[in-house]
Amino acid sequence: MVRGPGPAQGRFKMLHLALLSAVLSVQPELREVDRLELPSDHSWLGTKVGGISGIDYLESWDTWAMISDDKGQHGPVRGYLAKIQLTGNRLTNVEVTTLLPMSWGTGELFTQEGFDPEGIRILPHKDFFGDPTMVWVSEGAGTRGVPTRVYEVCTGATRMDTWTAPENYAPKRRSGIRNNRAYESVAIIADRVAVVATEEPLRQDGDTYVRLSTLDLNRPESEPVAQLAYPLDDAPTGAPGGQNGLVDLVALEGGGFLSIERSWNMAAQQSIRVFLVDTAGATDVLEIESLNSGGFTPVEKTLIADLGDRYGNTEGMCLGPVLESGERSLILVSDNNFAPGMPTIFSLFAIVDPEGEITPADRLGSRESVLGGH
Repeated sequence: MVRGPGPAQGRFKMLHLALLSAVLSVQPELREVDRLELPSDHSWLGTKVGGISGIDYLESWDTWAMISDDKGQHGPVRGYLAKIQLTGNRLTNVEVTTLLPMSWGTGELFTQEGFDPEGIRILPHKDFFGDPTMVWVSEGAGTRGVPTRVYEVCTGATRMDTWTAPENYAPKRRSGIRNNRAYESVAIIADRVAVVATEEPLRQDGDTYVRLSTLDLNRPESEPVAQLAYPLDDAPTGAPGGQNGLVDLVALEGGGFLSIERSWNMAAQQSIRVFLVDTAGATDVLEIESLNSGGFTPVEKTLIADLGDRYGNTEGMCLGPVLESGERSLILVSDNNFAPGMPTIFSLFAIVDPEGEITPADRLGSRESVLGGH
């Protein structure tokens, strides 16, 4: 609820993600603290700061990373580094400090053909210049045959590595990703181990379950080492075109995730919901061709906040620093779709968690405890 004003089995066996299989003993709640809006015409170095589809924070770096889903229409395919000022439990300033135009190793910028940036996360490992690197996901362009991918870039935004989704994600009439509903979120659960998820189920998986895919970023091949089934809420009714999708994941220390689902319909009705995800006892579904057939145990999720339509087109979420109140902060950011007059909304929440268990996952945590023999 919102208060206040404003292990796996099968191929992965019981070794699957120790960080994911622990059960959180206390269900957190969200307390609304503050919000800040950037106007739709806000710019930085000749680019419109909008279309923000992902956000992340690395405490040891004291820097925030954001990514825009601009496909090259309002500037290059890009991300940003920023300073977000939290003062006295208030969100007082968002200052963009660095433009990250995504480029290949040759220095050539990514073109708008086939790139649709979504989630972003910071990796603590240092690049050649001693700075952290970042991973981000692109939905690709299914109708043009461009696959959904994961990219690693340095803080100069030069591509360092790429992981393409497996063959069963290739868009076809009865299988693969749905158009504009591909890789949407990425979470870092241990040292160079990521979990990525599509916004909606693969066509062969029906309409309920999204695959949470574990990737070893030290391996050049793109095949996941494990997958869990995440159950989406039903799409909204009452107007045509109802859709519901998973738009972001945040990995938690000790296990599980926070997730955001966003639903909408053609009547412009929209809802944002935050869930606590528990993976204990969930089945590894990597070898299951279609999740439409059942025969597995999905992850469990618990609703902790129904935010309605008060926070815009929310797409990004990350854990922030501890507030002066002693509570861990949670930041949501909206994608304004570059619509005239529509601001980018940064929303600050405090996580009400008396036992202090809800903290960011250790991004340098043990790979062995997570991957086992994989």
